[in-house]
Amino acid sequence: MRRLSLILLPALLSIGCGGNEEPASSQETAPVSLAIPSPQPAEKISTPSTPEAAASGRKKYSPEIVILLQRARAAVTQGRHAGAIEALSQAIGSTPDDSSLFRMRADVYALAGENANARADFSTAIRLAPDSADLLNARGYFLMTLGIPADALQDFDAAISRNPQHTAALNNRGLLQLAAGHYETCVKDFSKAIAADSEFMEAWNNRAYAHLKSGNLNDAMSDVRQAIRIREDYPTAWNNCGLIAMEQEDYREASRAFTRAIELSPLDIRLLQHRREAWLKLERFQEAGQDAAKIRWLQELEQLTAATGKSRGNPALWIRRGEHLMAGSEFGAAVQDFTRAILLQPKNPPALTARARAWLAMGDTEKALLDCDQALSIEDYPEARSLRGDLYLAAGKAAEAVADFETAGRFDQAVAAALTLLAEQQTEAGDTAAAAVSRRKAAGITDALTQEAVPQPEPPSAEDNGFDPLTDDQAKPE
Repeated sequence: MRRLSLILLPALLSIGCGGNEEPASSQETAPVSLAIPSPQPAEKISTPSTPEAAASGRKKYSPEIVILLQRARAAVTQGRHAGAIEALSQAIGSTPDDSSLFRMRADVYALAGENANARADFSTAIRLAPDSADLLNARGYFLMTLGIPADALQDFDAAISRNPQHTAALNNRGLLQLAAGHYETCVKDFSKAIAADSEFMEAWNNRAYAHLKSGNLNDAMSDVRQAIRIREDYPTAWNNCGLIAMEQEDYREASRAFTRAIELSPLDIRLLQHRREAWLKLERFQEAGQDAAKIRWLQELEQLTAATGKSRGNPALWIRRGEHLMAGSEFGAAVQDFTRAILLQPKNPPALTARARAWLAMGDTEKALLDCDQALSIEDYPEARSLRGDLYLAAGKAAEAVADFETAGRFDQAVAAALTLLAEQQTEAGDTAAAAVSRRKAAGITDALTQEAVPQPEPPSAEDNGFDPLTDDQAKPE
């Protein structure tokens, strides 16, 4: 049986740095976790969250350092890495012997792609705190993400020598051995990590993968189910559960596991590819076709994402990507893209109208109406006026809806519905003459649409009239 590829990256990313890092769910999209804590002044120190932190004591920052750390964290949140580096450099200038500050700046350098500076700062932090297993593990993980396994392994070994129960370092060393195909060795490291922390979900998941690679399918399934028990909303574990079930030829179980993974991570092409394999094995070809269509949609999304990445200042590309997201019912993401286009070009009626459609799809009619109004304040944009007519109709404002529909040149059943509602409101107001006109217009539109919908018979062909151009005398030349 063809072995499908496993998704390991989220598990690898989520356990990289140990200690008092951010929770795993917040790290799955970044190669290195950010270690800038929410700073506290000296008089407001919380209880350390790790044994190593408890042994050394939580760093007590002066008010000046607190302000700089707050500035650095805010800059990273906004994607301004240079600003964060500047703030941290000022903090280091004030306290040059603080290893934690070098560790923080190393993380930011890594996020900014300045790997040489990041490595230098990690090394300085370790020089200042040579007994810190957390720092050695952090540098090792950083080196592992750069594809320098030999140096990373030295750091993990050093971290474990200082703290034999350092779960993150054990797990990371296991991942290196796993990548090298040393399955028995990596199982030992994952098992040690689990022994040190029985709730270490990533170690259970990684050991399941190692068992799968070794062909120990029952052990693999047992471990991955334990990972799911610890954290039910972890898509990687569900995906691995499905892949193990595929190897066991339990395709129904595989399809169920992949479906849960897709619910948790709906834009992951690999998950859909895996489920499609299960549907094909079950001969459920309609579901396989639906997954294939979603895969094509995601592939197009990847192309649009690449295009926006190359030309981030082009509002038209953000609108195209947003419209593609709308077609896939990813309305929240579409709003973000349309907003990017608007930020780049505030007076952009197509972007405002597109965002209004997305707001409407999300049920926020107030924001949709505001965007339509703003678009129409720039120019009389027919699509914005037509959409505003729909919003007015849904709100029961028939006169406003009819006015917008007529100005937009719209001719469909929504216009007829607006005219019918207007007639009712005019009747209630005692304006029977105007109501009669509105009803007559509504009926005229409905009749015209009905006639258009009735298929017209095609004119009879020569064959239907008994005329054969190949045999009749009148078709032959004299």
